[in-house]
Amino acid sequence: MNIKAIIFDWGRTLYDVDNKKEISDSEDVLLYCKQKGYKMCVASLARPLTGDSVEERKKQIENSSLGRYLDMLEVSDVKEKDEMLDNLVKKINVSRDEILFVDDRIVKSIKYGNKNGHPTAWLQAGPFANELPNDETGIPTFIIETLSELKNII
Repeated sequence: MNIKAIIFDWGRTLYDVDNKKEISDSEDVLLYCKQKGYKMCVASLARPLTGDSVEERKKQIENSSLGRYLDMLEVSDVKEKDEMLDNLVKKINVSRDEILFVDDRIVKSIKYGNKNGHPTAWLQAGPFANELPNDETGIPTFIIETLSELKNII
């Protein structure tokens, strides 16, 4: 596997939305990935109905301690992530099998990655840890329980 870019989900993957802070090992992992030369991106869905607009989410990410590690940021308020992920993949401009998706939701970026020829790493932690893969989502390439485990697979 020759990974050149990583697309992370924001909420509950890099950032604890319930406690409004970065997940404890997220900065260490992003620093590691940056030092290894990976292009790093965040794809995030904002939820205007809960008071989280696209602009607010962008500011939250850019102003966090993690923002400095990111090469690209895509935030949208669409219901499904697929169109946003397609746009981000095109901007990254490397082969699909060289872009790793990391997400805590099996039904979001992991499903997209599996259906589109990307390697995927499912962070099986938090409130969606029991959201198991099925025929529709496909099986993730990797299953990790902490973000730090990502360093062992890339």
